[in-house]
Amino acid sequence: MTDHFELLKQQVTALEKISEMPGEIGFFAQEALRFYSIAGTLCATFSLDNSSIGERQITHILARSLLENYFWLIYIFDDKAQRSARYGEKLNGFKREYSKYIADPLIPQKEKLEPADPAWSALPKPMDVNSMLAQVKNDHGDRLSYLYFVYRVASFDIHGNSMAVLFEQAFGKNCNFSALNLQFGFDLIANQYLVILEEIVHAGEV
Repeated sequence: MTDHFELLKQQVTALEKISEMPGEIGFFAQEALRFYSIAGTLCATFSLDNSSIGERQITHILARSLLENYFWLIYIFDDKAQRSARYGEKLNGFKREYSKYIADPLIPQKEKLEPADPAWSALPKPMDVNSMLAQVKNDHGDRLSYLYFVYRVASFDIHGNSMAVLFEQAFGKNCNFSALNLQFGFDLIANQYLVILEEIVHAGEV
């Protein structure tokens, strides 16, 4: 069986080189490197196909941030004609979030930070993950909305919701809760990033 994560490791130097590019290609390369760093650490530290409750409070939380940008990259690179516009949606989302961040009166030493353009707060809000996945189809013509549950499982753990005491008190018994096979998932993500890299190289964009 092909180890796509190991193949991605062989492309780290190439990704580092193109990570300095602007726009969606630089975003892709930087996220692929971030994925390699975080997923590689998790793979080396945890048993990802059978995590305990204590482990998943680390693995699922970190995986969620990887999944969100993975879905963004699927969406952005699905259609070359729309690539720039879709990356623009991601960039606008960043600008909106930065505007909210810098407007927080509790942020210390704000004068040392970059000011937000006043127009950023009025930018359109990007689509949520589920809506974004619904825009993309796989090779069989099926929309990727079915992947949303993976994101929801990881998201549920963000605030410690998978703690056994909460389940036991709420339901009066020990309970099962959905868990992700992150080893398998990380291999899929690595494969997708290899596909995107190959498309960029084949098109002569780097």
